[in-house]
Amino acid sequence: MVAKMKVQLIYFKVKPSGEEDWLRYLPINVDVQGRPCLVVGGGEVGERKVLGLIEYGARVRLVSRDLTPKLTVLVEDRVVEHMGPEYQTGQLDGVDLVFAATDDRDLNLRVSLEAQERGLWVNVADEPDLCRFIVPASVRRGDLSISVSTGGRSPALAAHIRAWIEREFGPEYGLFLSLMALVRPRVLAQGRPHQENREIFHRLVESDLLKSLGRGDLAGADNCLTEILGPEYTLAS
Repeated sequence: MVAKMKVQLIYFKVKPSGEEDWLRYLPINVDVQGRPCLVVGGGEVGERKVLGLIEYGARVRLVSRDLTPKLTVLVEDRVVEHMGPEYQTGQLDGVDLVFAATDDRDLNLRVSLEAQERGLWVNVADEPDLCRFIVPASVRRGDLSISVSTGGRSPALAAHIRAWIEREFGPEYGLFLSLMALVRPRVLAQGRPHQENREIFHRLVESDLLKSLGRGDLAGADNCLTEILGPEYTLAS
C-alpha cells in the first residue's frame, strides 16, 4: 500500500509503508562533459547508455565482445574508445562513472563490486541494489531537463510519466530558455533591486509568452516581451 506520494517537477518518489530507505537516491545533475566514463556491455542496453553519455559530452570507453551496428560505427569513427572484448579490473582506472549493462549477472556483480571498492559511481542495468546511482527517465527541451525516478521500484511507471511529460512540455520550453539566456543578462545589467528583477522574471514565466512561442505566434511573443520589459525588447533585438 502506498502510504505517501510526493511529486515534484524534477523528481518523483513513492514511499511504501514501513520502508526506511526511501530517500536512498539524491536527485542530482552531474556534469560529464569531457569526463571518462566506462560502459561494460555492447548490446541494446549498452548502446542506450553510450548514446546518453555522448549526448552530454562524456568521453566514452566501451568493453564488449559483441557490438550493435550503431556502436560498431561509433567505435570505427573513434567517437567511442573500445577497450577490448573482455572486462578487466584495470579498465576502471581513471574513469568517473561506470555502467554495467551486460546480460551476465555475475559479470555485472563483479563490475559493481570492483567499482565500489575503488569508490567509483556505478550503475547496473535493472539491478538497483547493485547501483551507487540510478539514471532517471528524462525529457529534454533545450536547456530544460525533467527527470522522473521511482527509486528503481517501477521503471515502467517512470516511462509512463515521462511519456506524459513529453506531451505536456513541448519544444517551446527550449525556445523560452534560449530567449531567457539573452534577456536575463540585459535585465540584470539595468541595476534594478533584486526583488524587482524577481517579479519581472516571474511575470515573463506567467505571461502568454510560452503559449505564443508554442503557437509560432511571433507577434504575440513580441507583445509579451515589450509589455513587461519595454519597447527595446523584441525577438528581433
